[in-house]
This record gives sequence, C-alpha cells and structure tokens, in this order.
Amino acid sequence: MDKKDSKKSIWDHLKSMWNSLPSFVRFIGTMLGIVIAIKALVPAAVMEVSHFSVSPEIIEPGDTSILTWGVSGASNVTIEPGIGAVSSNGSLSVSPSQTTIYKLTASGKGREKIASCTVTVKKNSPLINSFDASPNSIKAGESAVLNWHAAGASDVTIEPDIGVSEPAGTSSVSPAKTTTYKLTASNGDKKDVAYCIVTVEDNVTSPKGNLTSSKGDLTTPTDNLTSAQENLKPQANLPSIGSFNANPDIVGKGESSNLTWSVSSATKVSIEPGIGAVSLTGSQRIFPDKNTTYTLTATNELGIVDAIKVVFVQEPAKTTSPVPLSTPKPLSPANGTVFDNSSSGTSLKWTAVPGATNYTVEIDTYDSNSNSWLSALAGSSLIPGISTTSYSLEFLAKGPGRWRVWAVGPDGQESKKSDWWDFNYKT
Repeated sequence: MDKKDSKKSIWDHLKSMWNSLPSFVRFIGTMLGIVIAIKALVPAAVMEVSHFSVSPEIIEPGDTSILTWGVSGASNVTIEPGIGAVSSNGSLSVSPSQTTIYKLTASGKGREKIASCTVTVKKNSPLINSFDASPNSIKAGESAVLNWHAAGASDVTIEPDIGVSEPAGTSSVSPAKTTTYKLTASNGDKKDVAYCIVTVEDNVTSPKGNLTSSKGDLTTPTDNLTSAQENLKPQANLPSIGSFNANPDIVGKGESSNLTWSVSSATKVSIEPGIGAVSLTGSQRIFPDKNTTYTLTATNELGIVDAIKVVFVQEPAKTTSPVPLSTPKPLSPANGTVFDNSSSGTSLKWTAVPGATNYTVEIDTYDSNSNSWLSALAGSSLIPGISTTSYSLEFLAKGPGRWRVWAVGPDGQESKKSDWWDFNYKT
C-alpha cells in the first residue's frame, strides 16, 4: 500500500469514527470548530476610547456638568476621582467643589487606554455673612465670644491674635483693652473684610482721700461724701448709633448686600425685618428679594433710638419680543394674469409694511417636462434686499410662473410669506 492509499485509509477511518458518534456530539464538535475558525480569522477587537468629554467645561460653584464617554474593546472602565467602575458607554452628572481633572481608564488583556477632561469651577468672590461678638462689652478679665460665617472663601484670618481660621466658627477672646477685630476672607485675589469691637469697661474706684476728714475730725461731712459719690456715677445717655450702612445699597434680583452697624450705650440692639437681636457692632449678609427698609433699634434704660437703611432691589431688565412684521400683500399683476407674445416683462408690486427695511421676492417656474414647480426640483429664484415695493421681472421662460413676497426687519426678522400669485405666457 503506497502513501496515497495509506492517507486515504486513515481519512476513511476517521470519517467512519466521526459518523459513528452520536449526532449531538457531532453538533457540539462542529460548533466548536466554527468558533475556533472564527477566532483564528477575525482579529481581536482593538481597544479604543472614542470620546471622553464634559459639558459645560466651566461651571459656577454648586452647578453641575455632564461627563460623557464611549469605549470599545475593554473589559474594565473606571473614572476617577470619586466615580469608580462604569459601563463602556454612558453619561454622568458631576458637581465638583473645585476645578477637577477626571481620568478615564480602559483596560483589558494586559492593555490600557487613558483619557482625561477637566471641569473648571469658577472662583466666586468671598462673602462675610456675619461677624460679631457676644457680649460686645466686658469688664477687664472677662471674656467675649467672636462669631463669624464666611462663604466662598479659601482663606480666613482674624486679627489681632487669632490668625488663620475656618470659614465659620467661634473664638473666645479676653482683651485687656477695647479692641477692634478684623476678619479677612479671601479667595485668590478677591477678598471681603468685616470688623467688630469688643469694649473693655474701666473699673470705677472711689478715691480714698476724700473719705477722711481734715486733721482732728473723725468723720466726713455727709454732704461732701454724697457729692463725691455723685461725681463717681457715669453720666447716663440715650443709645448712640455711630453707623448703619448697607454695601451696596442697590442690588440686582438674587444678589446680596452687607449690613454693618456700630452702636454704643445700648443694652439691646435689634434689626428688622428678618434679623432680630444683634450685638452692638457687627455685620450681616442680606438677600432681599424686593426694596426693603431695614430698621436698627437700640435700647437702654433711658429710651430707644432708631436708624433706617433702605436696600433697593433692581428687577432684571425685561426683554420685549419684537412686534412681528405684517405680511405684504401682492398688488399687480393680478393673480392669474396671462401675458401675450409682445410682453417681455412686467413690474411686480406689493403693499408697504411698517417697520420693514427691505423685501424678498421669490419667483418660481413650472417645468412641463416633469410636471412640477422648479422650487420642488432645483429651487426657485430669490431676489433679496429690495428697498422699494416693486420689482421688474423679465420673462426668461415662456410658460407658467408664480411669485410671492415677504418683508424683512432691521434685525433680520422676516414676516410671513404672501400667498403665491400665478401668471402665464401665451404660447
């Protein structure tokens, strides 16, 4: 048996064995063979990041932006920071508090693709909402508590003696003398400043020398002692309002202003509407939604003193929709006019439209070969920028035609188009 016969015999034997297998086994074997062949013929999918973007790229603090991405050929897709594993295609809303670079990583079969995009968060001007002391008047050796709240600030400092602080908080102080504290809230090159005063009262003591009589006298005259005591009593006065201001005192809808005040000789200070009891000196961020009169009331045992400050709120400018232009009306030639062979043209005329700066005429021709208007095939003829209410039409095609007109305003606004008016040409 030669080699050819030997190979044929082996092949016949294999075929016989294959045919002797159960049909379901042969089916599974066939399918496995097809899968192996496809894998051998079709190359592995190429890993690719088709897109990774964000919209909008620049946002205000607190606003959101949308990340969108598309990846192919990857078994794992992640987005950092703060997101983690995601599907191969999708979108996601993000609201970073500061400018953030998002990184997409696609990986699989020992390969990796990386893409990135940036959401820029605008830096707002810092605002000091409040800064005051409680109590704002103490005796030597006693303590007061400073209270403050600032928004949109990356750095907050209080001087003297306190230094760098959190945007909102409290701090106990015990100054030896009356002290003005300055709070500075900054964000980059922008800053806001507020002040509050802690008053330290002087202790009043009686001069001992006046309490003894001249040599030989063992008692002090009652009237002299009474007079000395009266002189030691502080003079009582009505409260004094040193200042009560708003900066700015004119704001737009949704904007804020900063009320500041300074009061002395008062046991109670309040501001209305909406604020209530406050310290003798301080500041308060306000967000009025309409013109508002703020009243500061300072009270002590002798009476009440008031001061007012009006903060005006400007309504946003109302945008008025432009009045639509009326539609010009065709005048001549009359609708359905048939021109004779001697005519080579005509003058199209229409009514004037108030507010129009020019007119556009559209001329359409009927194609007898296709039994349709040219506007439905190659397009009609437009004549824009006509400054008068007429147009000279020369007949180029000897057949049915039609025309219409519309007005154009100074901002490019167009009126509705007039109805088509037909004309024809005698053949």
